[in-house]
Amino acid sequence: MWKSTAKGRGRDRTAALVLAFVVILVATAYGAYLYGRSQSPAGLGEEDKKSLALYAEALDTVRDDYVGREDIDPKKQTYGAIEGMLDTLGDEGHTRFLTPEERQENRDSLSGSYVGIGVTLESKDEEIVVESPIEGSPAKEAGVRAGDVVVAVGGESVRGEDLSEVVEKVRGPEGTEVRLTVVRGGEERVFDLERTEIERPVASWAMIPGTDVALVALSSFSDNSAEKLEGAFEDARSAGARRFVLDLRNNPGGRLDQAVEIAGDFLRQGSVIYIREEASGKREKVYAEDGTSPTDEPLAVLVNDETASSSEILAGALRDNDRATVIGETTFGTGTVLSEFVLRDGSAILLGVAEWLTPDGDFIRETGIVPDEKVALGENAMPLTPGDLRGLSREEILERDAQLRRAFEKLRGQ
Repeated sequence: MWKSTAKGRGRDRTAALVLAFVVILVATAYGAYLYGRSQSPAGLGEEDKKSLALYAEALDTVRDDYVGREDIDPKKQTYGAIEGMLDTLGDEGHTRFLTPEERQENRDSLSGSYVGIGVTLESKDEEIVVESPIEGSPAKEAGVRAGDVVVAVGGESVRGEDLSEVVEKVRGPEGTEVRLTVVRGGEERVFDLERTEIERPVASWAMIPGTDVALVALSSFSDNSAEKLEGAFEDARSAGARRFVLDLRNNPGGRLDQAVEIAGDFLRQGSVIYIREEASGKREKVYAEDGTSPTDEPLAVLVNDETASSSEILAGALRDNDRATVIGETTFGTGTVLSEFVLRDGSAILLGVAEWLTPDGDFIRETGIVPDEKVALGENAMPLTPGDLRGLSREEILERDAQLRRAFEKLRGQ
């Protein structure tokens, strides 16, 4: 009897398992079906379906009738379509598409080190331009400057190539050499450079000779920028600095949390650092965190038209809280909060999902941060870095950098 009962339970259990398996299979299939609908044209609205149909029609026309069919690259076409879609949003310089290679480069830029020649490149007016050479790098030491237009790498023209393609050619194994050809002021210049491990000096400083004023430059908002900047200020204080110029010129931004932490080093607890506005119109104020012990030394901030993103958050916070005088030129105007959406091939969309406002409620997007004192640098003049200051007299420094000179004069009066 026991055996018979056991066999009956076994059959019941087997039937139950089969039934459960079937239920799971159906549920999984239905879930996959629903997910597929959400990821396919069937899950789109009528207007989007019409747009996709129009794109498909254009794609068929190109593939059927274009005279240079051998030049058709489906991946480039897809990437180009995504980039074109994002360009229509008007969030220039912020919302953007990243190829898998560019996504990796973006992560490298936040980590602080990579192998290369030490230049940050950007795509500008259909040209590849040096945004800035990195302090102490082979490019900087050889004389490569911000604004140089890259026209060839390794003796081969790169005109018309994508930024990711040019970056890939510039980088390579440590110890190898690469020839970089640039155009500056209509004149072509050639640099033979050795690739090396580049440690980005996130923060650097130098004293203005014979004074208690230090120039402290922050190049980006990477993983440990707040810690590095605090260390630079401490080192400058140990050297006798009592007044400071915080240089955010040519700083493209980066991690927002680092901007918030840095702002907390200068602002009293409870001060508003920025305001976040959602797509719904809801606004949220972000405050300096509890437990911060802000410094109170005289401070001036330098900005220019390449100061962007998190740099603008910091400059706006210090300006609106009357903590520092902001000097220079109106900033770039990147005022959106980015979220990364990774696509199936490893590429990604960096999408603006909210807007930043200054503590006084000024929008940053498109308008930028307007400095307290507008000072132009001068034609063909370049911002001096802390590395440039070493070896120059005070008179030479102030003569070559009008924005730094005005900041110095402002601080001397405090």
